[in-house]
Amino acid sequence: MGAFSFEVTLARITGPEFIEFMWEKINTAPCQVAILAMILHVTNYNVTARFEYNTRGFTKVLGKNAIYFYAVYLILSALIRDHFIHLAVAPDAGSLVLLPATVATVLGAVCFVSGALLNLWTLKSLGIKGMYNGDSFGFLFDAPVEDGPYQYFSDPQYVGTTLSLVGTGIYYQSVIGYILAVDMYIIFWISVMFFEGPHMNRIYSKKTKSE
Repeated sequence: MGAFSFEVTLARITGPEFIEFMWEKINTAPCQVAILAMILHVTNYNVTARFEYNTRGFTKVLGKNAIYFYAVYLILSALIRDHFIHLAVAPDAGSLVLLPATVATVLGAVCFVSGALLNLWTLKSLGIKGMYNGDSFGFLFDAPVEDGPYQYFSDPQYVGTTLSLVGTGIYYQSVIGYILAVDMYIIFWISVMFFEGPHMNRIYSKKTKSE
């Protein structure tokens, strides 16, 4: 169980006591480390993608298959992020009980698996080169991908990852799990709006001008 929990009632969950409870959870070291891990993971793939695009550094060192080594590197980075998320969420289990235990277990598992399957569907639509910053390695699409999950989401991989984290929060009935899910969505949104989006526009605008 969590070091401290919150007994849910409508009056309490809409009052200042709940805000104080949330703030105390955010200020725990495991929660802050998990948030930092999420930020560093997103920063990592944005910085390294620009490094490759501007210098071809990875390709020069690793050769024409550099994108595959880079994909493994990003997967390992995500696993490290997820490790710190687990360290924050698992000990906080039961800190915010909103559902019966059986319902939380089933619903949490369904959300987690659904998020993972959405990411696999995205990988199927994009391929490894498309999924893992292949644009920065020179592997450009001829047209925007509009099939698969892109029929429903503009950034399905981020929806899938966030959905899996929501499932983790539900499964553990952890307020830290819910907090981290919201933080992850915000971090992804900032990345797409201010870093990834402009970078992709830069790449493809140059491609259009060269044709």
